[in-house]
Amino acid sequence: MRRLLTCVLLLGGMLLAGGASAADAKLRVLLTVGGHGFEEEAFYAVFKAMPDVTFQVAQMPQDAGRLKPGLEKDFDVIVMYDMVAGITPEQQKAFVELLRRGIGLVSLHHNLGAHGAWPEFARIIGGKFFLKETEFQGKKFKPLQWQHDQDLTIQVADPDHPITRGLKDFQIHDETYRGYWTDPKARVLLKTNHPKNNPEIAWVKQYGNSRVFYLMLGHDSKAYANPSFREVIHRAIHWTAGK
Repeated sequence: MRRLLTCVLLLGGMLLAGGASAADAKLRVLLTVGGHGFEEEAFYAVFKAMPDVTFQVAQMPQDAGRLKPGLEKDFDVIVMYDMVAGITPEQQKAFVELLRRGIGLVSLHHNLGAHGAWPEFARIIGGKFFLKETEFQGKKFKPLQWQHDQDLTIQVADPDHPITRGLKDFQIHDETYRGYWTDPKARVLLKTNHPKNNPEIAWVKQYGNSRVFYLMLGHDSKAYANPSFREVIHRAIHWTAGK
């Protein structure tokens, strides 16, 4: 009886340890929002559907002070879906230092227009759109042109990257952007031939010790519900986390 009880206790301990390990294995995401409206419930559902991801929401710019060295101890990846006008110079410096630590960074859709007065942010995420005529990187850019409710064909531009390996071309109903800057050194993963959009849809790059991924898609619930959209974001979270 004593041996049986010991075995039961050991088995129970192993199951508890296994459960703890499974919980610990979940990728921890800090999701930044603010500065642009969106369908909150439908957007958060994208991340709730990922069984191996847990997330917290940070409201920008109020929570910008969290983006500093040390955050990498509590989170594996920052997913940026905010479009705030800017943060303080001290917060900018802290964010750059955080990226030198190697935290993953995923930037989505309208985040391409965030931090308009901070040129370094464009270099961080590898792209930028402008709301007024602007000279950037030696080239003049007109204000961004966008169009809601468009059907786009998304093509895999680089089938050898872990994010796109095995991914098929797909259709998505979403918003188009035309006229944004893309870092010529970025590695383009997805593209489109839609006449109202730039060709580059998704890309990856390195900033400091951080892996960075940007995806132009993601305007509303129709896009959020698209299985390929969800799959790309899920893979991007894993890749930027170094998994």
